[in-house]
Amino acid sequence: MIGRRGVSGRGTERIVVRGASGWWISGVLAALFAYLLIDAAIRAEWAIVLLSLPWMGFVLLVCWMLLIRPCLIVAPSTLTVVNVFRTHTIPWREVAALQVRYQLVVELTDGTTIRAWGSPTVQPRRDRDADVSAPNRSRAFVGVVEAIDRARDDVGRAPTGSDSRTVSIAWRPLLAIVLALALGVTTAGLLL
Repeated sequence: MIGRRGVSGRGTERIVVRGASGWWISGVLAALFAYLLIDAAIRAEWAIVLLSLPWMGFVLLVCWMLLIRPCLIVAPSTLTVVNVFRTHTIPWREVAALQVRYQLVVELTDGTTIRAWGSPTVQPRRDRDADVSAPNRSRAFVGVVEAIDRARDDVGRAPTGSDSRTVSIAWRPLLAIVLALALGVTTAGLLL
């Protein structure tokens, strides 16, 4: 799934590439949890509501971290790889190659490889001229590397600058998971 972010000019746009299944899996899970909580509340089982709420929040946070948070952000000057706990911001001049081996692998000019958790491997072709006969069936899909190249053409190519590669750790989701676990254990200890 490819989404656009940014509205003013080609230089500030960025395109977010992530798998589409994470959203509907999380939505179905959230709907199921809401149904279970409403059912327990209607039956006045407040202990069950209090016991299950932190654990349901924990499961939804883990689902968000594994299925929705990981993505690729294509900008004119950088490729940002958002993984579960780390975010890599890489200037395009440091990207040596993009390869797909079950997931996207970004090879850098210094020999380092970065695996992208949140990249879809293929997406259907949008043009009507795609030849989907038996010998050309693999061309009926556009790989994520071609999608990134196309997205990079859409947002424009910035001149090489003095940006450096950065790696940051996502502390807020990690703290939210620890808090949900602590609430779950505390609630269970108080009510059981």
